[in-house]
Amino acid sequence: MIAAIDLGGTRTKFGLLDQGEVICASSCPAGAQASLEGHLNELLERLRELCAGQGTQLEKCEGLGVLSTGLVNNREMRVLSTNGKYDDAVGFDFSSWARDQAGLELRMDNDARGALIGEWRYGAGRGVDNIVMVTIGTGIGTAVILEGKPLTGPHFAGGNLGGHILINSGGRKCTCGGAGCLETEASGWILPVLVREHALYGESSLNNLETMGFREVSTHAAAGDVCAKEVLNHCLKLWGEALVSLIHLFDPELIIVGGGVMNEPEPVLASFRQTVAELAWADLGQVEIVKAEHPDNAGLIGSAALFYST
Repeated sequence: MIAAIDLGGTRTKFGLLDQGEVICASSCPAGAQASLEGHLNELLERLRELCAGQGTQLEKCEGLGVLSTGLVNNREMRVLSTNGKYDDAVGFDFSSWARDQAGLELRMDNDARGALIGEWRYGAGRGVDNIVMVTIGTGIGTAVILEGKPLTGPHFAGGNLGGHILINSGGRKCTCGGAGCLETEASGWILPVLVREHALYGESSLNNLETMGFREVSTHAAAGDVCAKEVLNHCLKLWGEALVSLIHLFDPELIIVGGGVMNEPEPVLASFRQTVAELAWADLGQVEIVKAEHPDNAGLIGSAALFYST
C-alpha cells in the first residue's frame, strides 16, 4: 500500500491506496494558514489510525505520496512557491520529515499535476498520452501530459498556471500579483463578488444566501433567476475560451474537467464543446472533452501513482 496526502486549501484528504484503488480515505480541515509541519504530523496520526483499521502499520507502507498547492520541485521534493496557502511549506524538507517521522520514502508533486497523473493512470485519461486537465473550484488548476510525460518545465510551472492566463487587460487584481487573470474573472473565490456586483443582484433569489458556490448559482439559474443565469454564462464563456487557449498551446487529444463546477456536468461540458467547436483552430476543435472519472479522489490516486509513474 501507498499512504497518500492531498493538501487542499480548504480540506486535506488522506488515505491508503493499492495500485490506484482507494482502500480507505478520509479528510480533515486544511488549516492552510497554520503550521504546515503541525498539520503534517496530525495527518500521520490519522494515517496510522487508517492503517490500524486495515490491520497494518504506517511504517509498513511502500511510501508516502504528497500533493501540494503551489509550484513543486518534484525531483527534490520541495515546494518552491505558494499563493497564500501553506506559506511555510517553502523550504520545508518533506523527504527528511517523512523519513524521520514515519520511516517512509516520499514523493510529491503539484496538486493539479498529481490529479492528472491519477486520471491518466487510473481514470478518464487511460490510454491517452496527450492530455490537458482543468480543475475548476475555489481556484482553477491545470496540468498537462505531452507524449506520455507530465509537463514540468525548468521552473516546475509547466502546464500548472492556466488559472492565471491573462484574459482581461487591466482587470481585477489577482492574488498572484497579476491583474485580469482567469481566476479573478471566473472562479469560486471571485464568484460571490461577481454575483453581488451584478445589476440585478438586489432582486435576485441569490440575495443574502449564506453560501455562494457554483452549485447554488447553477440551481438558481435553472430556476430562472436572471442574475444567476448571466453570472453562470459569463463564467462558462470564459472557461470555454480558456480551454481554446490551452488547446492552441498544447494540442491535446483529450481535456479532462474536474472540480466543484462538475456537480452538474452535462450543461458545462456541452457549453465547453460548443465554444471549442466555434473558436478552436480547424481540426483542433475536435478534441474530446470529458468529466474526471475520480472527481473526489483523483489527488489521492495521483499521489500514490507518483510511485509508478517514473
